[in-house]
Amino acid sequence: MPLDLLYSWLMIGFRGLGVVLLFPTLGGNQLPVMLRVALSLGMATLLYGIVPHAAVMPLDLLSLATAAGSEMLLGFAMGFVGRMSFSAVELAGRLINQEIGLGGVPGIDTPHPGTEPLASVLTMFAAVLFFLSGAHLGALAAFARSFDFAPAGHAGFGPGSLESIIVGTSHVIELGFRISAPFLALNFLINLAFSVLGRAVPRMNVFVISFPLHSLLGFTLLATAGTLIARYVWVEFDLMPGRILELLPPPR
Repeated sequence: MPLDLLYSWLMIGFRGLGVVLLFPTLGGNQLPVMLRVALSLGMATLLYGIVPHAAVMPLDLLSLATAAGSEMLLGFAMGFVGRMSFSAVELAGRLINQEIGLGGVPGIDTPHPGTEPLASVLTMFAAVLFFLSGAHLGALAAFARSFDFAPAGHAGFGPGSLESIIVGTSHVIELGFRISAPFLALNFLINLAFSVLGRAVPRMNVFVISFPLHSLLGFTLLATAGTLIARYVWVEFDLMPGRILELLPPPR
């Protein structure tokens, strides 16, 4: 393999390390490190001969390290933007978990079935929709298209990339609350109804009566919420490739 193609292969592999993090897994477990490396190198093997790459390979160690670090940083940014849809579903699952009375202490990482079963189930549901909708193909297409904007070895960010990341992060909170909005409204109406009932019948223990009703109506609503969740995340998956490419500089 000529040195320029070897250099291109390595740079594509470094960018792919971050993009691989975009793909969801079942059970709340991350992909093993060796598997992530193998997948990124597999993508590099498929693309190294056909995507644009740096015309001149740097010969000093500092320039090589800078190019590799830039590619990894860009790849992780692309993976971070792609994972935002799943983060919104995780946030919604934790909010719904509290509203229907399941309790539990929410975590800060990917939900695990043993500690956050509801959030984990919704995340796995989103993962199934990710592959059913063909979003994995769109993500891979965006990864390959990214080299038209930033050739391998010349990784860079567009002028509006920081704003895109900030807006995308705020959109995670918005989407999480939109998915969980019916459950928030249901909880509010139940609390309001029992507050009025408690004033009308002071001797009634409204807390004891309202708790099972929260869970009963919450699970009933959850059983019919699959279409609502699918409607939101399907749109997000369709927009994912464009949001990834928004991080890149305009084509030269």
